Amino acid sequence: MGLIRGLPKLRAEKDLVCHPYHHGKMVAASHIPVSQVMTSYPGELLHMDTVGPARVASVSGKWYVLVVVDDFSRFSWVFFMESKDEAIGFVRDLVLRLRNESHKAMRAIHSDNGGEFRNSRFENFCRDLGLKHQFSSPYTPPQNSVVERKNRTLVEMSRTMLDEHRTLRRFWAEAMNTTCYIANRISLRAFRGQPNVKHLRAFGCRCFVLKKARHLDKFESRCLDGMFLGYASNSRAFRVWILEAKQVVETCEVSFDETMPCTTPAFELSGNDEEGTPIFEDEEGVVNDGDAGATAPAAAPPSSATSSDDEGGPLPTSSSSLPRQQVQAEAGPAEDARKVTSEIVPSRQVQRDHPPHRMIGDIHQHVTRSSVNSLAFFSHSAYVASFEPRDVSHALSDPNWVNAMHEELENFERNHVWDLVEPPPNYRPIGTKWVFKNK
Repeated sequence: MGLIRGLPKLRAEKDLVCHPYHHGKMVAASHIPVSQVMTSYPGELLHMDTVGPARVASVSGKWYVLVVVDDFSRFSWVFFMESKDEAIGFVRDLVLRLRNESHKAMRAIHSDNGGEFRNSRFENFCRDLGLKHQFSSPYTPPQNSVVERKNRTLVEMSRTMLDEHRTLRRFWAEAMNTTCYIANRISLRAFRGQPNVKHLRAFGCRCFVLKKARHLDKFESRCLDGMFLGYASNSRAFRVWILEAKQVVETCEVSFDETMPCTTPAFELSGNDEEGTPIFEDEEGVVNDGDAGATAPAAAPPSSATSSDDEGGPLPTSSSSLPRQQVQAEAGPAEDARKVTSEIVPSRQVQRDHPPHRMIGDIHQHVTRSSVNSLAFFSHSAYVASFEPRDVSHALSDPNWVNAMHEELENFERNHVWDLVEPPPNYRPIGTKWVFKNK
């Protein structure tokens, strides 16, 4: 157009690709969000993904979460694992259960390229049941957006529930299990009618569990203090952490105090357990490393707990209203909770700089020994005498010391400390004396 002088005339070439441009400015492709249902009935397509590892192991020693979402109804399931290679077992059990519950066949499974899904065991399982296994492109979470959005919803709701009553991070599995329970009842796409939420309670609130022992003293407490941790999966009961026994029970005999959290020293936050901190390692927006297409399952962080499958919840339980066999089938053995050492170890460094708002009294007022004027007042408060006698004659002047001397002599006589006998000839007995001290 004549704006620049000396520029040579260039001929336009069709389909010209600028290689330096792509090397300098290439960005990821955009993905249109899926807003419509691609299936026609529940159970036709399942989306699944794993979340983890967690920053702190759960009470039962779990580090990872397997999230499964139904494409039609958006109903979700969560399973807690020590390592990612346990995913095939949970998926097999879920698929077989859905095949028995539904009269329509399951057609496909959608997941990423993580090693827990892309392996020979998973391929053989899908081949035996006639399922089509669909994969998203490597390092492309938007293609698995259904379960990725569910992961974000579950994690954010769990973190909010833990921060509301300042619950320890090692209860993250219970919080996520409760989050999934609530989401399945209030936000289902195919839900018809109004959901009943009158039984829902605030997670982490203080509660009281009725004692059902046979032989209770007439003046013994009729309840146990606990913390509410969610809802049972296979019964109409609540899951409560008993503070005294340090275990989870499932019972329906519970009274709640939703206005007051558990403020016992066992549930005080430590310095490394701050509010709002991420629960999982990959929660900072980093793409999951398990999406690289490797065939070997990822290894879990070291853990000392060895518990069995616990679909019903992440903690081992003992129930006061259900048979013990039913509860043990739902959760792992009770020994797992005692073996786990996931608690954050407090720092051994001595704190020298204390904030002024935590200091008791006026920090500008100097206190010395001379400021104590009434020694008798403090002696009365400590239930000790106001003076120490020098000898027997000095002690006999105070009636309190006289009573103390009589009590000492009576103790000698009652315990048969000595027997009075005649002294042997030509020997001088060893003398005794009174020693008066305030204790």
